[in-house]
Amino acid sequence: MDAKALETAILALAGDPELLERFRDDPSGVAPEIGMDAEWAAVIAGGDRDRLRSAGLGDGITILVSRWFADDLGDSASTGRFHVEQGGALPDPDVPAEVVFAGGCSHVPDLLARPEIDPADAVARLNTGYERLARDIAAANPDIMIVTADCHFQSFSTGAFVVGTGETHTGSMAFFKRPDLDLTVAGDPAYAHAIVDAVRAEGLEVEESTRIDLDHGLIVPLRLLLPRPDIPVIPIITQPARGFSPFGARAFGEVLRTVVESAGRRVAMLATGGLSHWLDPGKFGHVDEEFDTYVLEMLRAGKGIELGNLEPYALLDHGQYEFLNWLIMLGLIGGGVRGEVYAYEPMQASGGGWTVVNMLLPERKPARV
Repeated sequence: MDAKALETAILALAGDPELLERFRDDPSGVAPEIGMDAEWAAVIAGGDRDRLRSAGLGDGITILVSRWFADDLGDSASTGRFHVEQGGALPDPDVPAEVVFAGGCSHVPDLLARPEIDPADAVARLNTGYERLARDIAAANPDIMIVTADCHFQSFSTGAFVVGTGETHTGSMAFFKRPDLDLTVAGDPAYAHAIVDAVRAEGLEVEESTRIDLDHGLIVPLRLLLPRPDIPVIPIITQPARGFSPFGARAFGEVLRTVVESAGRRVAMLATGGLSHWLDPGKFGHVDEEFDTYVLEMLRAGKGIELGNLEPYALLDHGQYEFLNWLIMLGLIGGGVRGEVYAYEPMQASGGGWTVVNMLLPERKPARV
């Protein structure tokens, strides 16, 4: 069910006491008046906030159906579980033709710096996922890579997302006692500045920086996945410690579409980070497997972009602060694109639920040879 149609129906009921009273008495009979079928009318009448949330509604709307429509003043009938709506038609994918690869992976430093701390079989399965993703990217033969990560050590001037506009980007994992794990990649200032200009033209905040000090957030995935050393990389850095907006991350990704389409170059879009992951004292090492599974099921169902409708707390409470990076990628490719999960491993020693996902894009243009 379309989220906007559901929102319109609920607000119509909220604004018309007589209509609401008739709806309470006969939900299926009134359903056509508010643009609903009998099934979704029953969802609204039953105060099923979990299912409404799964359809993409914000909780400011879903609470109407329990606290106001059903007079459940304590909202005690709602469970707070996250439900993946199965079935129904997905929107036709509308991926820019220039996007030849899209996917996501974790950037856990221990995978390269000290893999021996985690179970060997889990590390092997995760590495197999990265190997599959590396083959996908190489086969797509991109001209340029856009890679999202979150800020770990570098201090920027604002709390906005940061676009790296330098000629090169370099760094090492010396912080993790592994200065030998270093990396230098080429940038593309013209392409990066085009992204900055497009974002500002839409009234969104963005910071540009000629200096992006690569840390594990980019070194780990790029050392494992970069198809060739000369390919230009545009880093986009989120700053969840300074500002956390799932909707804003998705909107940022949607703005990227205009740049990607106008530049005419074959783009690989890689999101990095997460899934569940805490750095808080006393919480590091916890893994929220239930919520991680919910996120992965949303990606499999072609509904990952709808996670941008969640209020920030829903993601932050479950350790998903790095999911902003994924929402930028999902905003670029749009809805209706299913993900194939190559690996998911909950690893307590390295501190999170780690995953590798390939987004199953529509058939792309043949790669140039």
